[in-house]
Amino acid sequence: MPPPCRLLRASSFAAVCVSLTVAGHVGVSQEAVPWAAAGIGGLGVLGVAWLLAGHERSAVTILAGLLGGQFGLHVLFAAVQCGGAAGHAGHGSGVPETVSGGAGMTLAHLVAAAVSAWWLWRGERLAWALARRVAAFSLRAVLALLEAAPLPRRPVVGGWRAPCVRVRAALLRHSVGLRSPPRSVFALL
Repeated sequence: MPPPCRLLRASSFAAVCVSLTVAGHVGVSQEAVPWAAAGIGGLGVLGVAWLLAGHERSAVTILAGLLGGQFGLHVLFAAVQCGGAAGHAGHGSGVPETVSGGAGMTLAHLVAAAVSAWWLWRGERLAWALARRVAAFSLRAVLALLEAAPLPRRPVVGGWRAPCVRVRAALLRHSVGLRSPPRSVFALL
């Protein structure tokens, strides 16, 4: 896939993933996510999405990518909001409930990922169907132009045409073919 299209697909995926995670995090924790953390997380998601944007992806792959991205961003945002509190992975050892979110935060991430995965998958299908149609139209147009184009004719010089000599026949006529293997190992030297 050409780099501009790949970048467009990867950046749209990253924008959806980061904006949903930021909105969900702010909505449940009632604390702002620093712009630097959102930017760093967005660049990370963009990098992974760039690697995966080379081919058409299924709904399951898109959902898995969104869930993975949201989990990674959630861990990053919670760590930043807690000031890097140790033990965040355990959700409860030193992390306030408003930041970790508990079941409410998990449910919000799951619902947001499912809805946006469906939305991105529909866009993915539409974009690839459009690309296939444009490619098929372009191929038909090129083939139609090649069919309609007149073939160039050789100019006739003085009313006489030079005889056509097939190159392969001329080369084979003057070649020697040895079809058997050498009689001994010393014959190769």
